[in-house]
Amino acid sequence: MKKPSIKDYEYFLDIWPELVRDHPGKFVAIKDKEVLGIYGDYMEAAQAVYVEHEYGSVLMQNIGRGPEALAVYLHTPGVVPSQ
Repeated sequence: MKKPSIKDYEYFLDIWPELVRDHPGKFVAIKDKEVLGIYGDYMEAAQAVYVEHEYGSVLMQNIGRGPEALAVYLHTPGVVPSQ
């Protein structure tokens, strides 16, 4: 699976203070240094990324207490969202 660019993770680190202030405990999806959305949990984020955004690799990051929080990488081609 192709991982998102390190630039997307570095962008997350740059905007992390604002994200944790405004959206603690949620998930952010980032592609090409652009925030695709902020979601309440992993499943909501995954469904939205699969349905709303073009295929490719996306950084999905938990907005935790520290920027080292769990990183999740998604590669969407061929994925069919559940209804």
